Amino acid sequence: MNMAIKGLRATKKRKSFREEVYESLRRSILHGDLKPGERLIEEQIARQIGISRTPVREAFHKLEQEELVVRLPKKGFAVREFTQADVEEIFGIRAALESYAASLATLHIPTERIEALERNLGETKRAMEEGDYDRVIRLHTDFHNMLYKACKSKKLLDMINNYSDYFYRYRPALVHSDSGFQSSLEDHHEMLEAMKKRDPHRVERLVRKHLERGKKIILKEIEEGRLVP
Repeated sequence: MNMAIKGLRATKKRKSFREEVYESLRRSILHGDLKPGERLIEEQIARQIGISRTPVREAFHKLEQEELVVRLPKKGFAVREFTQADVEEIFGIRAALESYAASLATLHIPTERIEALERNLGETKRAMEEGDYDRVIRLHTDFHNMLYKACKSKKLLDMINNYSDYFYRYRPALVHSDSGFQSSLEDHHEMLEAMKKRDPHRVERLVRKHLERGKKIILKEIEEGRLVP
């Protein structure tokens, strides 16, 4: 059995082996390289990266606390399946965090960051016209990252990054849905215009609306069997 765990290797870094294993496993789960229900074998992972089983076991326990893996009745762990309730909950948390960050960013964002966001929208439009959808997805993510970084709160950014990763593997579905690309680009244009006017309340509402649309798309894709939660 060859599990799709990316970025795992036994190297000397400032982070502990437990943190290295935890972060790699977490990334593989959230990016969809490890599938819902897939069994995680402690001994195999330890052998794959050339370390003892202890840091792997510790990483499993941390992932269990985050509800990303579940303990199997007899022995070991498996990747936890997301439910529709999970989608609702996580998007609710993201809406609260990201809309607040966007409103703060509107008050602090410098002119050069506004200009960078404008360039992003221009590049996104060109990528759409060229049919380069992988680039569209990357630019979409870059837009949000640049926007939230202007909030000037490291703690808030850390929380946003933690939850935004949860639906990484669903990003193509968000933009490949009916007029998803165009709707996303229009949302971003509205956000930017509100930021130029230094209107934090409007920006906050627009971010919430944007995320609500994303949640509905994912729930619809799950209900119609095109996505596995």
